[in-house]
Amino acid sequence: MDIDKKIKEELESEAKQLDQILVQQDGIFTMLANAYKGALGGWVILVSIIALVVTGFIVWAGYEFFFVESTITHKLHWAVVLIIALVAQVSLKMWTFMEMNRQSTMRELKRIEIAINTNNHK
Repeated sequence: MDIDKKIKEELESEAKQLDQILVQQDGIFTMLANAYKGALGGWVILVSIIALVVTGFIVWAGYEFFFVESTITHKLHWAVVLIIALVAQVSLKMWTFMEMNRQSTMRELKRIEIAINTNNHK
C-alpha cells in the first residue's frame, strides 16, 4: 500500500470519528443551562437580571425616541440612551455566550483528561 492511500484512509477514519463527536454535542439550551449550573452560575444569573433591566431601557428609550413628540435635543437624548442600552445588551449577551463556550471547553478538556488517564493506567 502506498503512503497516499494510507494517509487518505487515516483522514477518512478521523473524519468519521469527528462526525460522531459532533453529533453528540449539546444544543444551545443545554449549554445555557450548564452555564447557570457552573462555577460562575451566580454571575450568569446576575447578568441575566441586568440584561432584563437593560431590555426595559431599550423598550423605553425606543418608545421615547420614535413615538413621543418632542424637541430635537430631547430626541438626541433618547437616541444616545438607546444606543448605550443596545451596546450594553450586546456586551451582556456576548459575556453569557463566552461563559457558555468556556463551560463547554472545560467539559471537553475534562473528558480528554479522563481519557488520557484511563489509557495511561492500562
